Amino acid sequence: MYSCYILSLVTIACLMLAFIQSFSGFPVFKAGHVTFMILTGIIYAFAETLVIFFFVGTGISIRDYTKDHRLPPAFHQRSIAVKRKVYPPLTLNMLFMIILFVIVGAVDTGRVPKWIYQTFFIFCIADYLRIKIIQNECFRDNTAIILEMSGMKT
Repeated sequence: MYSCYILSLVTIACLMLAFIQSFSGFPVFKAGHVTFMILTGIIYAFAETLVIFFFVGTGISIRDYTKDHRLPPAFHQRSIAVKRKVYPPLTLNMLFMIILFVIVGAVDTGRVPKWIYQTFFIFCIADYLRIKIIQNECFRDNTAIILEMSGMKT
């Protein structure tokens, strides 16, 4: 879970830096805007894939733990509800970001005006921040399920 938070902070920093770079074109790590956006896209994809696998992994662990200890299936059902809360907006944000990473190439070739790209970039950053709030709530809910299930929280 801490890795998810750290990678999310790195992703936000890269997105903000890339957005500022889209105006002035200054190099970051000797990379132009398009190249830095590729790096940002890789970091973003890794971070969000890690989030997905975190919820998948903990869901499987909760399911197995409830079966092994003959606990009611309510814990696993609550875990599924958490995933239903986080996956749809996360998947939609991934689609938005993929579109953003493709549009940067279109801007570079002059096919799409820069202002459209930058406006969409602002939207993507705002949506990403919204997703981070939802993910944080889901991390807390998931942790509460695990603590309650293990008897550490009453």
